[in-house]
Amino acid sequence: MTDRAIRVLLIDGQIEDAHWVEELLADLSESRFAGGWRHGVEIFPIDRLSDALIILGDSGSRRQIDAVLLNPRLPDSNGLHSLLKVLAYVPEMPVVVLSDVDDPDLAVSVIRAGAQDFLAKTELDSVPLARALRLAVERGRIVRDLRATSPRDEVTGLLNRNGFLSACAQDIETAHRLRLSLTVGVLEVSGMDKVAKQYGREDAHLALMETADMLRQAVSEERLPLARIAPGRFAYSALAASPADAEVLHTGVERRFRLFLQKVNRGALTIRGSAARLDPARPTSSEDLLTSAERALCENMGHLAAATAANSARRNL
Repeated sequence: MTDRAIRVLLIDGQIEDAHWVEELLADLSESRFAGGWRHGVEIFPIDRLSDALIILGDSGSRRQIDAVLLNPRLPDSNGLHSLLKVLAYVPEMPVVVLSDVDDPDLAVSVIRAGAQDFLAKTELDSVPLARALRLAVERGRIVRDLRATSPRDEVTGLLNRNGFLSACAQDIETAHRLRLSLTVGVLEVSGMDKVAKQYGREDAHLALMETADMLRQAVSEERLPLARIAPGRFAYSALAASPADAEVLHTGVERRFRLFLQKVNRGALTIRGSAARLDPARPTSSEDLLTSAERALCENMGHLAAATAANSARRNL
């Protein structure tokens, strides 16, 4: 991490709270915790989103800002829309959302939309605030480096397995920190070999790219990380406020994808899905979580093959 002070644009319509945040960080720099990442945070407060976007839209001013601390409830904007407007101007700027209330649904929404972290004023203290801002800047740098250096799947353009594991690891950290549910879903698309045999390898690649596009549409409403992790296998991770919401997400993605397959009349292709859910009581890596989802998929396919064989045997009696 950089040793210099990080410069944070604080967008908050409540002037008293903006002064309070400045005082929190000022007190921290003078305390026994001073040093390392716990000091050197400069706050530049502004109370309207429109004025903040003028600053962020100017390349010279934007280069002076390392991160944005955003209260989504503003005089001229509200909720998720505030974050989306900021990210539309500066998509690679680290943004930490500072909410008036501890709202799990809002936390899920802003994290999915691209925020680096979510903090509630009701639980705010100087050390967690300074840590969140420092980590947001560092994560933003890592994400930029990953985008520049890590390979993607050459056929579909989706994340590859390594890229997905990195994205999922960040989701696991977020889930633990914000006490959210996390599900890793795996979808197996079968029948690509039949397409290749019938129409050739190039058509099979086209079918695979089309399938990837359909999956993008299936997860687009939730903005979930999506990857191709094996020739016909895809994975995504989904943060949710509760296990029930996570199950709804997984079921919805699978249902929308099946509808897309029917819509384009890809009769040769079939889909099977499985999921693994993060146990908050157990230390779990992204590799462990993905492996659990893939193991569940293989077990489901084994049960299906056994049932198919049994049905065939009964028909032959």
